[in-house]
Amino acid sequence: MEPWTLYVVGDAKTPFCAAMLCPCECRAPMYLSLVENDEPRWQVKVYSDGTPTMVPSIWRVVGCRSHFFIFRGRVAWVRDRLGRHR
Repeated sequence: MEPWTLYVVGDAKTPFCAAMLCPCECRAPMYLSLVENDEPRWQVKVYSDGTPTMVPSIWRVVGCRSHFFIFRGRVAWVRDRLGRHR
């Protein structure tokens, strides 16, 4: 996988997985379910300019513990109480 690239697997009407490298320095591979009955699961929207939005936020519970949103192709970090991104 390439850094800063979101891969959506499946066809346009029924994607089943999104994959990416963590946007922090760890670059760990991440696989996110888009299957309707899975938990957790995410939804992805790809706009006509090719930029994606994913909901809900993505929070790694192992490793670097990064927590962020992807909105219109940009990463928005969630900050902890001390103002550090996770």
